[in-house]
Amino acid sequence: MGDQDTTGATPARLPVAEAARVRAVVAALLRRHRGRTAAVVVLFLAASALGVVMPTSLGRVVDAVSSDAGSSVVAGWVVGAAVGAVTAVVVMLWAVRVLTGLVQDLLAELREEVFASAMRLPVSTIDDGESADLLSRVTGDVDAVAEAGGGVAPTLLSAGFAIGVSVLALAALDPWLAVAGLAAAPCYVIGTRAFLRRSRIVFREVRTREASRSQAVLDAVHGAETLTAFVGTDQAIDRVGERAAASIDAQIEGVRVANRLFRWINGGELVGLSAILATGFLLHAQGAVTVGLVTTAALLFHRLFGPVGQVIFGLDDIQRATVGLARLVGVIDLPSASSPTDGPPADGSPADGSPADDGSDDPSAIQVRDLTFRYPTTGRGIVGVTLDVPRGTTTALVGTSGSGKSTLARVVAGHHAPTSGSLRVADTPYSLSQELHHFRGTIADNLRLGAPDASQEEMVAAVHAVGAAWAVAGLDDGPTPDPTDAVDAPVPLDEGRIQQLALARALLADPAVVILDEATADVGLHHRAAVEAAMLRLRADRTTLLIAHRLEQAATADRIAVFAGGRIIAQGTHDELLAAPGAYRDSWLAHRQHVAASTDSTESTDPIPEPEHP
Repeated sequence: MGDQDTTGATPARLPVAEAARVRAVVAALLRRHRGRTAAVVVLFLAASALGVVMPTSLGRVVDAVSSDAGSSVVAGWVVGAAVGAVTAVVVMLWAVRVLTGLVQDLLAELREEVFASAMRLPVSTIDDGESADLLSRVTGDVDAVAEAGGGVAPTLLSAGFAIGVSVLALAALDPWLAVAGLAAAPCYVIGTRAFLRRSRIVFREVRTREASRSQAVLDAVHGAETLTAFVGTDQAIDRVGERAAASIDAQIEGVRVANRLFRWINGGELVGLSAILATGFLLHAQGAVTVGLVTTAALLFHRLFGPVGQVIFGLDDIQRATVGLARLVGVIDLPSASSPTDGPPADGSPADGSPADDGSDDPSAIQVRDLTFRYPTTGRGIVGVTLDVPRGTTTALVGTSGSGKSTLARVVAGHHAPTSGSLRVADTPYSLSQELHHFRGTIADNLRLGAPDASQEEMVAAVHAVGAAWAVAGLDDGPTPDPTDAVDAPVPLDEGRIQQLALARALLADPAVVILDEATADVGLHHRAAVEAAMLRLRADRTTLLIAHRLEQAATADRIAVFAGGRIIAQGTHDELLAAPGAYRDSWLAHRQHVAASTDSTESTDPIPEPEHP
């Protein structure tokens, strides 16, 4: 498992865009579709205007009945009300259809921009925060924006136009009745302002806490074996519990904020309708208005209940979508604000600018001198690390999660530029991590990613070398079996087989320097022996930096460097470290006791497991 923050400090987050920047991005998207945007406005305005026909006609019905105007007049106004209602529905459906198509296109463009920006992010930018932060943005935040755009936007837009048209119609009927309706405004304004002031903070905190909880779970699951080996399971569980509790507290506070808003809305409806009816009664008593006009005013105000409620209740979703948009725009803007990571040059020259290592005199393929690297916002990293990896040997890095071992590997790989100190690498490192990638296409396509010109014979030799004889049948340009396809797929690719292909790809690339960052962490027990045997084959006659999540792996290395707190606290062979008191010896003994106590375990307790090929 990669290095993790175990200090309890709040992890770094990717930036969140300001409201002005979010508005600018949305406006730019709308400008690409000016015609449809204008059509949406016109159609919603027409539908809202037609919606006024029915309450007006019903008011005229009341007046016609009161004045004995005759059944034909009453029938005429009833037909008018029906025609207005039907026409309003038809136009509204048309408007919603046009808006839905527009929103889907805008969301598709937004998704593409976010994904493209995420793919361009420097590795150091991602590792400076927590990987689950980016993951929550390209999944949860995109979903929140899509939900608001596809389901909430049509409702809120129609509600907004309905409110505007209804208020104008009410004012045109009688100014005093319109003023009476304004009695509801203070309740709406006070409740809405309080909601907006608090909800943006709360909902942003909810998203942040959810990302933090997800990261803790990922760390605990992916680093289970490392945590067990170094007796850190309890701390990981506590960390998950703390972050889960914080997430739940934030969500409960969000519900409380929404409930307070609902009380203000209901109170406003009661006050406004009561004020209109009372005012209408007084005006009618003075002969200023008819009963039908008061009826129309009451119906128009009542018509506002639904749209006002939709707008205010929809603020919950709008706030979530706004926060999601701000987080997504933060990802879109990040690449332009981030400079590319200056890692060791591809030709193997040192990171400090000193002459490149030509390999003629220096026996070390990797030479690290007093190297320091800290992530800019979190302060995590490594401090004053000095290490030599002789050519053709394997050096294992061990330590608890967050100790600095994976950070050093990333600096050596060129993902990060050292803050200070020097780094000399004899050749471009080839990195293989615990992240398992199965690329679409044939097995041959997957293997040739490492060596585009590899021949059929070379690929067959590579898969045999890593114990993947099962893959030979797929080298005839047939499709690579996919575990998500039919259950009777002839050769399902589980994690172990995917990693075997990755190791075969590395053999074909034939690098001089290899970095194995916990390459068996996600491989199941069924294939672990075969994958570890393949790793031994890859390490042969190559310079290898091995980040070991299992101490049995470290025992196979020529030398071992023990990390703690971003520093190397001990170095030596397996036997030398066992002979001296220290963290490595304590962890080894604790691990052996744990394995011995697990009577149902099928894993060998020998320091060097005997590989088994499937």
